Amino acid sequence: MRSAYWEDSAIGKTLDLGRRIELMSMDRHCQNMSVGLYGRVVDGVTLVKIHTYSSASGSAERVAFITAALKVMAGFEEAGDEAGWLRFGCGSFHARGLKRAFLDVCRLGSDTALEAKPLTVFDKKADGNLIVTAVSGGVYEVKAETVTDATRKRALALARGYAKLCDMTLVEGRDDQVAFDCGANHDALLGLLAFRAQNVRAAMREEEQASSRGVLSAPSEQK
Repeated sequence: MRSAYWEDSAIGKTLDLGRRIELMSMDRHCQNMSVGLYGRVVDGVTLVKIHTYSSASGSAERVAFITAALKVMAGFEEAGDEAGWLRFGCGSFHARGLKRAFLDVCRLGSDTALEAKPLTVFDKKADGNLIVTAVSGGVYEVKAETVTDATRKRALALARGYAKLCDMTLVEGRDDQVAFDCGANHDALLGLLAFRAQNVRAAMREEEQASSRGVLSAPSEQK
């Protein structure tokens, strides 16, 4: 990740944005502008902020929408006196899940009604619902609503998908349970990423492609 301590000529002051975590290089919902996700550590907690250097019409409103979407759909909360900055309520930093959540909410139109997604998801390959349930202390169990060999396999695949996409840990002795190391629940984040976890190979390919994208530069660095 790259340092992002720059002077923003549009607002006439220096922004301490910390490090760039992820980049949406072309936001098709706002004139293909670039939108960055930045993070900096304050009192031992990583805070994140959405920012764009674009002066395109609607850019401020678009950033506000993406910020709101992360709060509602990924479970982020406002970081106290740090205006515009967000944090995980647990105080930990789940980087991989955050990156994927950011890219996914950037794909939503700004007129999208924001609400957390449920933890019950339909799986086409299983032709049935998979249910994700919080057990305790950040542990989640994945079960099929109707148990067959096919649905059980898909439930286990969803659990493994969460482990890869969210840096969760497979619970020892239980292939149907995964856990956040922070010991806290993150229902909204898992609801948002359920589809990606069901299709984890495609999600991992997208992640590799995203890592090779260009860097969002400050106006003074742009040619």
